[in-house]
Amino acid sequence: MAKRYIRREFLDRLRSEIARGKPLVMTGAGNGIAAKFIERGGVDILGVYNTGYFRMQGYGSLAGMLPMADANEMVYNMGRRQVLPQVQETPVIAGLNGVDVLRDMRLFLDDCKRIGFSGVHNFPTVAWFDGDFRKTLEATGLGYQHEINMLNHARELDLLTIGYAFNETDAEFLMKNAAPDIFIYHAGITRGGSTGYSASRSLQDMAARSQAHYDLAKRIKPDVILLAHGAALVNPDDAQYMLDHTECHGIQLGSSIERMAIEEPLQARAAAFKKIAFSK
Repeated sequence: MAKRYIRREFLDRLRSEIARGKPLVMTGAGNGIAAKFIERGGVDILGVYNTGYFRMQGYGSLAGMLPMADANEMVYNMGRRQVLPQVQETPVIAGLNGVDVLRDMRLFLDDCKRIGFSGVHNFPTVAWFDGDFRKTLEATGLGYQHEINMLNHARELDLLTIGYAFNETDAEFLMKNAAPDIFIYHAGITRGGSTGYSASRSLQDMAARSQAHYDLAKRIKPDVILLAHGAALVNPDDAQYMLDHTECHGIQLGSSIERMAIEEPLQARAAAFKKIAFSK
């Protein structure tokens, strides 16, 4: 069963790795076998997300943003039954929907802590929505403030907090009102593979946009840990580019680790077995 860390222990692990000159790697884990072998690969943080479930069922990540299932119940059960039992030492965090009007989030967060989660990330997030839909969500009491409140409740419970933002307005609001331990600029759906988004911005554009958000986050909280995620960050060379061209401390992987590590290798292995032949 995964070890649970208090916030300071969690942060000390991460900052120690950075001080050793080792970039951080945070990944999703959509089931137990993914968690088991990703941990063996030496990652620093494992995240349980409803998108991980959908990716492991063969669907695109955006399925996790649609009303197909109870996102928080899904993450809770995936963590308790599949991921946490397979992990030994790596801290595991929960990606939770803060805009969940059917739950007392204080009680739910306390329960997540009890079963072994060491941190909380605001995902699914209304920050991914824009235009009239986002304005309407905000105007009708279903906005980003709920996620800010959730992260602050998590901090009160001594859980590490991770914040997503997709634009500078939300990034500033997030940093000023929740001051998460880790800030991640979400650059968009990862390109490549069977369900990737081919129109995702280039690596160069992703780096420039990410750095603009990192600058903003650091002005508000100078010691915030910064991770790169999404869009053109598909393989280790892309991750190295982000390290070389931004001030990120590491990377967060979803589709790039859960989905792409399976799609082509599994297809190739199945095809290789199909090549067997009867003896003549």
